[in-house]
Amino acid sequence: MLKHIPILPALLCSVALSAQSDSLPKVDIKQRISVARQHLFTALQADDLAEAALWRDSLMHFEDSTHVGLVWDERWLFYFWEGTYGNLFDEVVRFDAQERQRLADKIPPPKDSLFEWLDRTLYEKRFDLYENIGRGFLSEEEKQFALIELDYLLRLNQQEQISGEWNKRLGAFLKRYPESRFQNYIRSNLYSESAPSATSYQVNKNRGFSIDLLLLSGRWRGELETTLRSPYGMDLGFAYWQNGWSFNLRCMFGWQKLVRPVYQDGFEWPKGDLSILITPSIELGYDLINRQKVRIFPMVGAGLSILKPPGADEESDNPPPDYYSNFLYAKGHLGSSLNADVKLKIFDGYDLENAPDNSYLSVRLRLGYNWLYWGNENPALQGNMFFFAVGVNIFGHTLR
Repeated sequence: MLKHIPILPALLCSVALSAQSDSLPKVDIKQRISVARQHLFTALQADDLAEAALWRDSLMHFEDSTHVGLVWDERWLFYFWEGTYGNLFDEVVRFDAQERQRLADKIPPPKDSLFEWLDRTLYEKRFDLYENIGRGFLSEEEKQFALIELDYLLRLNQQEQISGEWNKRLGAFLKRYPESRFQNYIRSNLYSESAPSATSYQVNKNRGFSIDLLLLSGRWRGELETTLRSPYGMDLGFAYWQNGWSFNLRCMFGWQKLVRPVYQDGFEWPKGDLSILITPSIELGYDLINRQKVRIFPMVGAGLSILKPPGADEESDNPPPDYYSNFLYAKGHLGSSLNADVKLKIFDGYDLENAPDNSYLSVRLRLGYNWLYWGNENPALQGNMFFFAVGVNIFGHTLR
């Protein structure tokens, strides 16, 4: 029993102090915040980590439904100063538009030099902070985000905003970490212009379409080389692209004159007459290289190759003889080609230009070979076709 007696004076003293404090006038919340900020400022200048953390916690304790002890950017700069990145990450993921507005509606703290000191000090020590982040026990995603957020808080991204590099940097982060817990914060707060959100317009990077229009030049092989002049014309293609695979619908249109007459069923297709080449086909290919400035992909395909004289509608002023219908040759063919896109302009505004799956405008080059089978009907048309085509291609992604 006696061992509890020494505790009684302490209890009585505590009660007395409590009663005394209740009798004192209440201190204004603004004054409490102002005093605590001065103590925090002093601790920061003295580089006293423990004291600064204590007053930081006190300021957050003083906050209520109408007052703010530390503005969010002041608090986040403080986290960088003391190296408590976990606190920063926890607040960032909860910092949406509603939270930002809720804080903006509160009464801000009294004017002082706390923010200016933090801003100036962290700017001067930014390279040390970069090094500390790199050495910290953080995942690579957290390190990259911490670097982005520090540049944002210190307004080091202003030149990048002007050039557009800032948005591309953010896009690169979201591309590398598509499931990042920071993605909503980045989309809502960090883009210098209206950014794509999870519920707004977005493209599907795994699928796309392209269309190209090329000028065509060819060379014949076999008997065709002595029967027809070199073909010239157009090569039109429409493609569906998914995860590197391309499915194409193409059609070549060529025009060439006969070097020698062609005989069929007792009729003559005379030397010097115009002939028309039409080769609709389907092709399948895969990207071997898809880089910042170039995309290279081989393709194989099959289709229908048609060689014929001009019809009545093509030369209405001088309609061909009726027997010209005997010189219609339509046979299946096989083909292969090597294709290259030299990218001239990237269209995706929120992605790096060196990403391989951006929408783009390019010069397309095609080098290919078609195996033809007209010789099965006429020996003078035995042979194949080598071709080269160059023109413009536009590639774009589908919408999600």
